[in-house]
Amino acid sequence: MSSWEKANFRRKARLVAGGHVTEVPSSMTYSSVVSRDSVRIALTIAALNGLDILACDIQNAYLSAPCREKIYCVAGPEIGSDVGKTMVVKKALYGLKSSGTSFRAMLAQTIYDIGYRPSKADPDVWMRPATKPDGTRYYEYVLCYVDDVISISGNPMEAIEGIKAVFKLKDDKAEVPAMYLGAGVDQVKTVNGTRCWALSSEKYLKTAIANIEEKLAKSNFRLPSKCTTPFVSGYHPSTDTTAELDAQGTQFYQELIGVLRWAIELGRVDMLLEVALLSSHLALPRIGHLQAVYHIFGYLKQSPRRRIFFDPEYPDISMSRFH
Repeated sequence: MSSWEKANFRRKARLVAGGHVTEVPSSMTYSSVVSRDSVRIALTIAALNGLDILACDIQNAYLSAPCREKIYCVAGPEIGSDVGKTMVVKKALYGLKSSGTSFRAMLAQTIYDIGYRPSKADPDVWMRPATKPDGTRYYEYVLCYVDDVISISGNPMEAIEGIKAVFKLKDDKAEVPAMYLGAGVDQVKTVNGTRCWALSSEKYLKTAIANIEEKLAKSNFRLPSKCTTPFVSGYHPSTDTTAELDAQGTQFYQELIGVLRWAIELGRVDMLLEVALLSSHLALPRIGHLQAVYHIFGYLKQSPRRRIFFDPEYPDISMSRFH
C-alpha cells in the first residue's frame, strides 16, 4: 500500500506494485505534464479566437497502457486456486518504474493518430490546423496533464471522441472545465460586457482554509480577522526573533507554504512576494513565521474571489501618456 498526506491533510492509499525491487529502465520513466503557463496562454488564445473548451478525465489511466517492462510475480494465497503460479504483469500497474511513460506514450500516440502534433515549446500542448465555417484559419489544441485532457477548438468534442475511442473516460463524459489543475475555470463578463475565460483558486482555497481552521480549532486557535494585506504592516520575516518551531510545527509550516505556493500558481499573485519571503525560512521556521502564514490565510479568507481574466479585448492606451 502507498500512502501520502495531501494538501488538505487527508491521507490517501492505493494498492501498488513493488517497483522499487525491479531494475532501473535505461529510458525515460516519467509522464511529462503541460505547464501552467501553457494553460494560461491556451485560455487566452481561446478567448481571442472565440473557441470552445471541453475537458475530460481518463479513468484508471496507467492501467489502460501496456507494461513496458518484463515483470512477473508469484501468485499468493489471495489468488485462490492459482496460488504459487508465475504470473506476468501485462498492464502498467501503479508503482512500476515505467508506468508513467507507458501511459504517456499511449496517450501521445492516440492524439497523434487523430491528426495533432506536439508543439515545440511544450510537448504536452498538441496542435492541429483547422478552418472555421466562415473560412478563418486557426489552430485547435489538446493539452495533457497526465490523465486530465483539455480540448480547445471550434468543435472540441471531436478530439474528445478520438481519445474516448481508446480510453475510458471518468463518468464517460466531457464537460466545460469547471476545475483544471486545482483551479476554477469559468466564463465571466468583464466590465465592458465581454465574455472571457477566468482562472480562480477560490474553491481550492475555500477547502484549504476550512481544513486549516478545523485543525486550529482542536488547539483552541483560529485564523486572524481584519487582514487587509498579506502581511501585518512593518513585518519582516528576516528580522523575526521568536522561538524556533519544533519538528511537528516545522512540517505543518512547510505544508501551509506548499498550499500557498499552489494558490499563487492558480492566480493569487497578490501574495507572491510575501510567500517567497516566508519560503526562505522553510528549513528553520519560527513561531512568528507561522503566525505570518496564518495572517495570509486570514487575508485570503477575507478576499477569496480574486482571479485572472483572459480578456480578448485590446487595451485602449492613449499615446498622450507617453509625452
